Amino acid sequence: MNSKFRYYGIVLISALLVVGISCDDDDDDGPGANGDNTVTLDLVAEGLASPLVVVESPDNSGRIFIVDQGGQIYILKDGQRISQPFLDITGKVVQRETVQDERGLLGLAFHPGFESNGRFFVFYSGALSATGPLGWDHTNYIAEYSVPPGTDQANAGSERILLAIDHPQSNHNGGMIAFGPDGYLYISVGDGGGANDTDDGHVEGGNGQDITENLLGSILRIDVDNTEDYGIPADNPFVGVDGFDEIYAFGLRNPYRFSFDPEGNIIAADAGQELYEEINLVEIGGNYGWNIKEGAHCFDPGNPETSPVSCATQDAYGNTLRDPVIEFKNSRSFSDGLGNVSIGGYVYEGADESDLDGKYIFGVLTQSSDMNGAIFAADRNGTTWEYEKLSISNKTNNELDEYVLGFGKDKSGEVYVLTNGTGSNSGKVYRINE
Repeated sequence: MNSKFRYYGIVLISALLVVGISCDDDDDDGPGANGDNTVTLDLVAEGLASPLVVVESPDNSGRIFIVDQGGQIYILKDGQRISQPFLDITGKVVQRETVQDERGLLGLAFHPGFESNGRFFVFYSGALSATGPLGWDHTNYIAEYSVPPGTDQANAGSERILLAIDHPQSNHNGGMIAFGPDGYLYISVGDGGGANDTDDGHVEGGNGQDITENLLGSILRIDVDNTEDYGIPADNPFVGVDGFDEIYAFGLRNPYRFSFDPEGNIIAADAGQELYEEINLVEIGGNYGWNIKEGAHCFDPGNPETSPVSCATQDAYGNTLRDPVIEFKNSRSFSDGLGNVSIGGYVYEGADESDLDGKYIFGVLTQSSDMNGAIFAADRNGTTWEYEKLSISNKTNNELDEYVLGFGKDKSGEVYVLTNGTGSNSGKVYRINE
């Protein structure tokens, strides 16, 4: 139950943190580590800070929108970036303290009827709300804005707050928002930050496993059309039973990026903590294990560097804990791990003859302690997906040598890679090209 709230005093621990990559423990390099697929990356935008989202508006204008974490949204029009931001909410967004600060403008979604109604939605980290618990770090806001149809400048004064979720620590914000094929708005929310899902602001047993005291560690689904604030889809799993009505799936640490595949399923990357990273095929009502499990392995919050031999297979409500379709080792903890921080992407639907057609494109922030992110392509078959690293032919040694921050996709099915380096304006957007 607990359907609608304007503000949630909420506890959450998760983080855009470490990944390790290996689906096959018998192969030290992991499947496809030698990069059988070769692609080029075509530069389409640069001079950004930390680009996190690329999406094409649904109005057939051909405009590509880029979200920069500091608080700006830019438009790519006819291949050129318009200098004036489409929206600038820098003054509302928490100022990042380091280049790896996880707070900021994190998500953008256009209403399916955007062409006629000019409605769009953002997810951003702002100042702690007036009702936020003392000592908590900030509040994450899901807000609606509007723009006159066909124009390139949004109305910055049109903000309407739908949700305000108080957040105890600075990290594990989630931040992805997207409309599903059902017309509802989906929102990813991290577990509140810190580590182990046990810090201040985290309920006993962890926010990831909780559905009655907060919205943290979950993917939410709401209806933005039929009420003044927002409505609840009638088939959300906890309508009429114990649990927040907004929750669609839970048991997540930091589902930083998710997307919908061509069949309408949610694919979400969940950043792991110590040992394993994961990518999940998310189903309604599903519990994806955190903090009982990390990936497909058991997890002990009191001893996070060692996976217990056994653990619960069901949650407190009798739901079976679901394993990921991809699990890989974190290179910080394993010599044969392939990366830190799983970055969720999209199913490629671009060029008709492409070897990538129908494959899920995802990445890692970096493969080691150095700046060297990587991109992977997975076959979406069975309960465990095989994948291989993509070799980048127009980069030195076929390596990206930049951090991977996110991915994007346009209406033609082409996939974009979002990166940055160590400089203040090193952010770039590439389009994958074979």
